[in-house]
Amino acid sequence: MKKVWQKTPALLKALLLNIVLLYPIITINQTIIQLNLKYIPKFGIGLIPILIMLYIFWKIIIKWNPFTEENDIKISLKFTITDRKNMLTILGLVIFTLLTIYFSYVNFNIKNSAQLEFLKSFSNYNIVTAFPLLLGLSLTAGIVEEVTYRGFMQNTVRKKYSKTFSYLIIGILFSIIHFLPLALILPYIIISMVYSYITDQKKSTSLVIFAHFVSDFVLFLLIYFNVLT
Repeated sequence: MKKVWQKTPALLKALLLNIVLLYPIITINQTIIQLNLKYIPKFGIGLIPILIMLYIFWKIIIKWNPFTEENDIKISLKFTITDRKNMLTILGLVIFTLLTIYFSYVNFNIKNSAQLEFLKSFSNYNIVTAFPLLLGLSLTAGIVEEVTYRGFMQNTVRKKYSKTFSYLIIGILFSIIHFLPLALILPYIIISMVYSYITDQKKSTSLVIFAHFVSDFVLFLLIYFNVLT
């Protein structure tokens, strides 16, 4: 099996990693959220099983992580919070992400999308329900997407192709899984490429995981409180 994987083209590996690592946990946690909203609409207790699923996901990833060479990007959550450069990097990524998404929606006059429609639906529920579920959704996106794209996929593709081409391929796949209007594909590719660049510079997924989580959670709350709609 190992020999078959080694002979598999890098682009095909990227697609397979996208399917195997991303979709199962994303699907499970989104199902938990939907069941919570349908059957227990007054409390966001779905956060508990979501955290359990993320814990299991992380343990599996760390145990079977094949990227242990010195030049590999480390799949990690750890970073020094007192390091000024780390905090400025996270803040910069968060601001860049939020502004890019906001101005893309405004400039292209996009009133709705499948993703936006789903997030708007949380406004029908009280904060006790919405806040923990949006937190769980943000954590899932930050951890699972960054482990998949910046951890496994980037480590795999960049060993075969140039950094720029690797960033582009990852960015295209990253934008596709969000089921976006065509006008938003390029902005999301740019966001992904910036995240890939930072990951390569830091040789760790930790900062982009945290930045992705914070960006999503802030954006989700702004939508929930009708600040951006």
